Amino acid sequence: MTRHAVQCSFPRCSEPASYKIAARWSDGRFAELKTYGFACSDHLGPVFQEAEQRQQDYQAAPNEVVEELAIYRYESGKRDRQLQRLWGLEDNYRT
Repeated sequence: MTRHAVQCSFPRCSEPASYKIAARWSDGRFAELKTYGFACSDHLGPVFQEAEQRQQDYQAAPNEVVEELAIYRYESGKRDRQLQRLWGLEDNYRT
């Protein structure tokens, strides 16, 4: 099975992603991480802040729950529930 490297979401950046910016999402029957972006170390701040703005603008449906935006250490091949949340980094980038 061939895997491709996930790249940073920052425009014109081709670096591999080190972080996943996501929020826990549920429609009452199903739950997952809703991905807002991926970031390399150099672009974590701008990618997180752009994702934060998009999340604030999102109008959830009546049955949807979208929790706060979080930063996870991205590791290719790992499932969302296996990713480590990096609590300390989030406070550095919240607006």
